[in-house]
Amino acid sequence: MKINRVRYLKGPNYFNYKPMLWIELDLEEFEFQPSNKIPGLPKSLIDLLPGLRKHTCSRGYEGGFIERLEEGTWMGHILEHMAIELQILAGINVKHGKTITSKQRGIYFVTYEYREAESGLYAFKAAMEVVNKILAKEKEISLTSYVKKISTLFYENKLGPSTEAIYHAAMSKNIPVERVGLNSQLRLGTGSKQKWVQATITSQTSCMGVETACDKQATKELLNSCGLPVPKGDVVTSFKDVFEVAEKLQFPLVLKPLNGRQGQGVITNIKDKDELFNVVNCMDHHVKEFIIEKFYEGHDYRLLVIDGKLVAASLRLPPFVIGNGHDSIRSLIEIENNNPLRGDGHEKPMTKIPFNYTVTCFLEKFGLSLKSIPEKGQIVQVVGNANLSTGGQAIDVTDEVHPTVKEVAEAAAKIVGLDIAGIDFISQDISKPLNWQTSAIIEVNAAPGIRMHHFPSKGKSRDVAKAIVDYLFKDRKEGAIPIISVTGTNGKTTTTRMIKYFLEEESRTVGMTNSDGVYIGEQCIDEGDCSGPISARKVLSNPQVDAAVLETARGGILREGLAFRHCDVGVVTNVAEDHLGLDGIETFDQLVKLKRLIPEVVIEDGYCVLNADDPEVAKMSSYTKGEVIYTSLNEKNPYIQSNIKNGKSAWFIRSDGWIMYLNRGKTIKFLPVKDLPITFGGSAKHNVSNLLQALAAAYTQGVSFEKLKEKAASFTPDFQYSKGRFNKLDVDGRQIIIDYAHNFAGLKAVFEAVDALKSGRVITVLSAPGDRLDSDIAKLSEITAAKTDVMLIKEDAELRGRKSLEVPGIMKKAAEKQLSQENIFVVRNEVDAFTNAWELSQPGDLLLLLYEDFAKVKQFIDNCVHKSKVDK
Repeated sequence: MKINRVRYLKGPNYFNYKPMLWIELDLEEFEFQPSNKIPGLPKSLIDLLPGLRKHTCSRGYEGGFIERLEEGTWMGHILEHMAIELQILAGINVKHGKTITSKQRGIYFVTYEYREAESGLYAFKAAMEVVNKILAKEKEISLTSYVKKISTLFYENKLGPSTEAIYHAAMSKNIPVERVGLNSQLRLGTGSKQKWVQATITSQTSCMGVETACDKQATKELLNSCGLPVPKGDVVTSFKDVFEVAEKLQFPLVLKPLNGRQGQGVITNIKDKDELFNVVNCMDHHVKEFIIEKFYEGHDYRLLVIDGKLVAASLRLPPFVIGNGHDSIRSLIEIENNNPLRGDGHEKPMTKIPFNYTVTCFLEKFGLSLKSIPEKGQIVQVVGNANLSTGGQAIDVTDEVHPTVKEVAEAAAKIVGLDIAGIDFISQDISKPLNWQTSAIIEVNAAPGIRMHHFPSKGKSRDVAKAIVDYLFKDRKEGAIPIISVTGTNGKTTTTRMIKYFLEEESRTVGMTNSDGVYIGEQCIDEGDCSGPISARKVLSNPQVDAAVLETARGGILREGLAFRHCDVGVVTNVAEDHLGLDGIETFDQLVKLKRLIPEVVIEDGYCVLNADDPEVAKMSSYTKGEVIYTSLNEKNPYIQSNIKNGKSAWFIRSDGWIMYLNRGKTIKFLPVKDLPITFGGSAKHNVSNLLQALAAAYTQGVSFEKLKEKAASFTPDFQYSKGRFNKLDVDGRQIIIDYAHNFAGLKAVFEAVDALKSGRVITVLSAPGDRLDSDIAKLSEITAAKTDVMLIKEDAELRGRKSLEVPGIMKKAAEKQLSQENIFVVRNEVDAFTNAWELSQPGDLLLLLYEDFAKVKQFIDNCVHKSKVDK
């Protein structure tokens, strides 16, 4: 067995709305060995992975997969379930998977859910290794190392608990959210509405507020100047200063780094000079500035303030171990650190207790060291502060906070200038009115951790992440620019361009992706086929963009899934056989399901624009949560008639040639089809269909009828507005049509328009993509030969796995069934083919130039056509 290709489907995809790993697997010799033909395989797998018994598989009930295993299933399917189960054993919550058999012998497309890329892929590789060990009849096979590595990779690379909680809170509110880079940085929202979060610092957070909070002495002075209770103390830079200030303040005292974080280096309750001497001598000597201040006897609380309001409070307990009479403190800490709730850094609800100078300094206060062996039942506190980052625990006390304490916490956050602040507060009883003599604000923290509130050791979990997201965005509309996604087999680019044009106005910047580039307003920021998720993200992440119109092609969905979880408007132009046999999409039904993904992800209060003239597209109405708007070239279309009866929306062509809009039982005249340039007087039916869908999509976004009329009348099918899509030039008595049709349905639509426009001979130049089936290539050639008088066959520059002249050979042979040999020419180079067509033409002819590279069209026009006079 070997892995040929791996893809990470990050967004909604053909298989699931959740991220899925896609693997092209070559079974090699195992293609002929289903599980029931391999002695002992089913039993060995079940013994190693008993959790497989719970897998339902396609049968929908627990044990379904085991039945398949015992009846006989192939190795790709087995590895899919093993990869899922190994992730589950590593503590990763995944469930979904699907394996598809390719028409190519031995090739399987295996997909399964993953949460983090490296651990997800390693789970599959581990499954392959385990299977090979079983087949090699190894006697003792352990999964421990595999599961541990999966877990390690997962926690090393995933978001930390605080950031992950914010991520999921945004997801649950349908706010677009994306991790940026490998750190804890999130982009919430899209386009001009986006905001940023890193840990719990937001793009709304005051830089001055953060700077102030980081200077603990400045914070204390600021709070004190406003009358809030803070400990007396001072900044010291030498051992001499430490003892001089201690003398003035009197014991007990606290010593901590001036710019410390996460409780590191904080030593509390220093009772006398001897303890202070011991502490000073074991402190981190890299730290040059300390604060020494009065110690307050009481409980350590963390009060979390968001947007000026207290939303959560925790009682923090310092880390401790309980002696058993024979293990050292070091061993007891190691045992506690094996608690599955503890992890390194912030990866889990609690952090492992450290082995550092903070611990050794604190233990020295009591004449202890890491080697000391506590008596059985003896509780030994090992760190002087209760910060979670040094191994502490938290108990939720939000409902116990007295209003006077709440007021002080909220005031502290406002004084320091933080939108999200963690107030460290010492009090003997937080449920009673504030005692100004025995209570104090110890610190005000920027970027406070929130895992203690989400995962308290005891008490109610508080959804602080939701409070942060609610503070940033009241609802999805505040955080997400409108997304109009256009998919289908043909007409996507033209429809996308028209929608962008209809939406544009002075106060709105529209971003667009299509098959020739990425556009921010009028500026093209990338060229080429940009109809996939990478290009879509360039638009969605650009802060200038107020609305996004995204051409969404099959290839991008298969490579990565969608770049968005929801769209506001989903448009499906049509579905026809195209690209079958690639990447596991081998039947027309599978292609329909793939295109149907766009209606499926339309947001609940959004719109789904469907071409009612295509039966497969019309049936997608039952798969969307959006309001369905049908479009049709025929008012008698049954779906249009149904909407008329039910008072629903539709755009259609009336029998007298008028475009009509239907809404709530009322029909409104728009404009005559023949008056709109894109329709070529009504001859280009495919463009009329595209126009209806563009009008429908734009109207849902608040563009007025009058504005739409003005825009539709000014959208011309030329190189400026509709480059390469049924452009028409009149030169020296000849008509030149330039188009990109590259499949049977598209070519048929183009020839319907050509039939209505031609007056003399038709001379056609075309090629066919090499990744099509031979039968599809022949079919393109046959329809062209049947509709043309002279045919020039060229060869695409990108052969897509074919031999040179292989595709033209297939096309020429097919064309000879319809057209005499003397009227068929093979001219490999695209520009040469266009030039030869021009030289063969005469006044009255129509030249249909179907291009691969639009730059070659421009080169031909510059070299040949511009030498002639273009008819006005």
